[in-house]
Amino acid sequence: MNPEAKRNVLDSFRLDGKVGLVTGAGSGLGRAFAEALAEAGADVACVDIKPDTAQDTVELVRELGRAGHAIGADVSDERAVDSAFRQAEEALGPLDVVFANAGVAGEAGDLEETTLSGWQEVIDVDLTGTYLTVRAAAGSMVPRGYGKIVTTASLYGLRGDPLFGIYGYTAAKSGVVGLTRSAAINLGPKGIRINAIAPGYIRTQIAGGHMFSNDPEAVRLRETIVERTPLGRVGDPEDLKGLAVFLASPASDYCTGWTFAVDGGWLAS
Repeated sequence: MNPEAKRNVLDSFRLDGKVGLVTGAGSGLGRAFAEALAEAGADVACVDIKPDTAQDTVELVRELGRAGHAIGADVSDERAVDSAFRQAEEALGPLDVVFANAGVAGEAGDLEETTLSGWQEVIDVDLTGTYLTVRAAAGSMVPRGYGKIVTTASLYGLRGDPLFGIYGYTAAKSGVVGLTRSAAINLGPKGIRINAIAPGYIRTQIAGGHMFSNDPEAVRLRETIVERTPLGRVGDPEDLKGLAVFLASPASDYCTGWTFAVDGGWLAS
């Protein structure tokens, strides 16, 4: 073997010279994904429905020595998504990596008391928004024959919801898993890899911030979760950064169509 052809395995995780885009980048998992891309060497377009929070994440990207660009967009709006991709590429260049991450939890409670409007809001953002983001990413990447797309599913996309009664969320995230599989079949021959991350119970503001709240009900809920979780704690956004870089980088070039759970072992218990 030519010694010059042999690459250190850690080099395959680098994203130097790459350009990424993250939706829902203003907080929580999206901010962690954007930081992870920048830490691995990529420039990052940060998309969020709240432009000011997207700009806050851009500042973190810049502190890491990478270029960043903030874009305000509602991922459930087709024109807004297409415009966001145009703005990102005009500012930073062709996109190599896209994280379709934006999502909401929506209303919770007994099924018979839920509303169609509440259901539709979650489907529009979590499923249709993911579809629109994945479609735009494919449109950008296919002509160049290479790219990485990462969707945000959930452990609730892999099993039912035993705790909250968030039916729209569970249905939408199940749809994200199916979309990811089907897109992998279509995009693989075109050089595009697409995989999903299924977070477990993570400390973010989604679902009313239950993972942070000191409300007695929220505390009991966390205790129930931790009791079942083999690793004995609720997760943090930083727990997903390593997998995010793996799926964004050449290290995962032979991975596509799969959903990777990051849940502290909750699904296994």
